[in-house]
Amino acid sequence: MDSTPERSRTATWAGVGLAALVLLFLGSTAWDVLVAGRPDPAQARLDAFRFERASVPAPPLELQGVDGKPVSLAALRGQVVFVNFWATWCPPCREEMPTMVELGKRLAERHPGKFTMVAVSVDDGWEPVREYLHAPPFFGPERTGLKVALDQDQQVTQAWYCAARGGDCPPLKFPESYIVDREGRLVSYVVGPRDWSNPAALAFLESLVGS
Repeated sequence: MDSTPERSRTATWAGVGLAALVLLFLGSTAWDVLVAGRPDPAQARLDAFRFERASVPAPPLELQGVDGKPVSLAALRGQVVFVNFWATWCPPCREEMPTMVELGKRLAERHPGKFTMVAVSVDDGWEPVREYLHAPPFFGPERTGLKVALDQDQQVTQAWYCAARGGDCPPLKFPESYIVDREGRLVSYVVGPRDWSNPAALAFLESLVGS
């Protein structure tokens, strides 16, 4: 007996079953993202980068800059501001600085007047800061695009560290970076060094600049 029609029906039902499984998977994924509130891949990348959430008024920041001019957070109101606390004696700070500088340049070029990056050193004085910034790969603080400031007594640093944590003030560690939105609110912070060339960093900051 010719079993071709039977094989055809079997193949057809197998195809239907496979299609049903694919639709079930796609439907489940859509449910996860749209209904169940589970993160999509872009959100997962942000979570993996570990932007800690915050929502408090940014503490004051009034410090002397490397060029002798004041660095003031209040003067930057209306911009998204990235504030990094670091030191030349901190190896992880030095390691992350090149990619951080490139991220800052990219955002400033793409969004002129809407983004500023501030680097607050907690060194004991200006000499090691200037020495570090005049060496490769920067060849001068003016080429970094950063507003470089000095917080020698670390009082400003301590205020930011505690504010981000809702008043909890564990011992200071470096580096740490803080994100201030256009309304002057501290909305996020990053504990420890990062590779700032990670696309998640650019995506998150651009979402704030464009919001």
